[in-house]
Amino acid sequence: MTYLPQNKLAKWREENKPIFCPILGTKLANPVVDHDHKTGEVRGVIDNNANALLGVCERKFFSYCSGKPEDLPRVLRDMASYLEKSPSMILHPVGLNQLCNRFAKLPKDDQLYQLYCFGAKESEINACKNNKQRKSLYRTLTKTKYERYTTQITD
Repeated sequence: MTYLPQNKLAKWREENKPIFCPILGTKLANPVVDHDHKTGEVRGVIDNNANALLGVCERKFFSYCSGKPEDLPRVLRDMASYLEKSPSMILHPVGLNQLCNRFAKLPKDDQLYQLYCFGAKESEINACKNNKQRKSLYRTLTKTKYERYTTQITD
């Protein structure tokens, strides 16, 4: 075991800095020396954003989930598996609001393109005189798309 004093931290970081962040897989833009907050031991050099993400995950796990340190890697692997499973094709009401709000922030030309891609009729699109009306049409088309999909599955 070795203690790494503050005045040698920068040198150690530079000597142990990988080209890519081992968590994000991106080139290291802002490398930091990561350490385990439970044991205080250095784990390695990672990107500052990965360090922040890791810190949030660990804090939430230990405070809200009352987890044991040895369980966290398994929980994170299970979380990755959960995120990789096939989509349900069921649209959540909050998800619809998020999609519509994202749509409303798009430039008008991008909105029109998306409406065309969703199969909106030219007359429907031309009837929309402002962003609010385009967003409303987008909401209707999005809901219809999911309702059609659900109907196809249940028939």
